[in-house]
Amino acid sequence: MMGIFVSRLFMGIIAVWIAFPILVVCAAALNGGRTMFFPPEDPTLLRFAEFFVTEEVWIRSLRNSLIIAFGGAALAVMAAWPIAYWLWRKADGFSKILAGLASMPFALPPIVFGVGLVFFWGYSGSLGHIWSGIISHAALFVALPLTTLSIGLQGIDRSHMDAAATMGASEATAFRTIILPQMLPFTASGFFFAMVLSFNEFIVVFFVSASAYSTVTVQIFNSLRNGFTPTMAVGAITFIVTSILIFSMIARFGNLPQLLGADNAK
Repeated sequence: MMGIFVSRLFMGIIAVWIAFPILVVCAAALNGGRTMFFPPEDPTLLRFAEFFVTEEVWIRSLRNSLIIAFGGAALAVMAAWPIAYWLWRKADGFSKILAGLASMPFALPPIVFGVGLVFFWGYSGSLGHIWSGIISHAALFVALPLTTLSIGLQGIDRSHMDAAATMGASEATAFRTIILPQMLPFTASGFFFAMVLSFNEFIVVFFVSASAYSTVTVQIFNSLRNGFTPTMAVGAITFIVTSILIFSMIARFGNLPQLLGADNAK
């Protein structure tokens, strides 16, 4: 009994330790002035209106964050699908090397990858374009959908493909009718994983972005020069809420047990 009490007490302390900074940030967003205080002074929701409605710099940065996150995640999924499928079907040396190269940017320190992108986009004359940010995030996060797709493909019974081939179905037909329906949860999970990390990513987009398309993370960094403002806290709350919603969607619509390594055969 004492052991259970100590365990629950420890977990409660950890929960408070994690939740308290989040509560402080949420409360700081309610300050009526231009300085963050805790507890908030003159509580108001005006800073939320500035972030989402009235302040063009924050509205533009949020729009840019959504464009880059959605575009980068979609491009990452499209790049990961042929690599994962080839790796599953052939498992030859070239497919393994290709999968390793695709995963390498995610394994590198972000600042190393960011500096490399500066040289690449600078020499190509594309540094500072929003589409260069989308491609950069796609290259950085392609490892996530590649992982989820590979996990999903490993769970497909290959005997179904053999049966389809025996009945005269082409590989394209078998892919459309057998593989794709089973892979939709893993495709969506990979997309959402890449999207939420892209939405919160700062280092790489800081290197390749320009003032014309600063994301929320870059805008928060730029705003630090003028001190800590409550509107910055609204941006942090947006990150928290977005992450919770997306990971909830992964848990709801994705095959979470298999993504976490559970064996479906058991």
